[in-house]
Amino acid sequence: MIAIAALFLVCLAYVQANPDGAPLAACAAIAPQSPQHNGSSQPLANSSYSLNVSQLTAAGGYTPGRNYTLVLTGGASQYKGLLVQGRRGTTPVGSFAAGNLVKPACSNTAVTHIDRSLKNNVPLIWTAPAAGTGSVVFSYAVVVQNSGGVNTYYATLTSPVIAEYPIHRPLQPLQRPLKRPLQRPLQRPLQRPLQRPLQRPL
Repeated sequence: MIAIAALFLVCLAYVQANPDGAPLAACAAIAPQSPQHNGSSQPLANSSYSLNVSQLTAAGGYTPGRNYTLVLTGGASQYKGLLVQGRRGTTPVGSFAAGNLVKPACSNTAVTHIDRSLKNNVPLIWTAPAAGTGSVVFSYAVVVQNSGGVNTYYATLTSPVIAEYPIHRPLQPLQRPLKRPLQRPLQRPLQRPLQRPLQRPL
């Protein structure tokens, strides 16, 4: 009887979303990891979830070191778990702060849920990286529960590309206008007054 009860508890833990956020193993793939989740990955085309980055796009990009509010929304749908990270290629950039229903993860480069409660429109505070980082894309995953009570998830969702503002371009060599050779005024030889021969008196 004890063995059966123990097996039941193990199975229950397996099907539930990680209760205190995404584990470290999820950082590289930005996807739920077993045994915390046994749900199946869903086609991205079916996702109603999106990361609202309008505060960044309206500003024309991010200013290094400044804080921005992102919002993970599901429209009319709610979600149980989340993991969001800013990336330059595959390199994490920027950092996240703790907030309502979320906490930093992946050495503060990402943010994740703190419990399994259903949630929606959760604000996320992101601090932009240092100057010269370049464009950033947010990669994120969402764990949801379908009508049958089974966990499913959407992984490696991405935001629009966020440029660094002002846009950094490679320094160009200083271009100076062409110098023309100095034109000196035409110098004429000095003209001496005509010397008339001496006239002797007759």
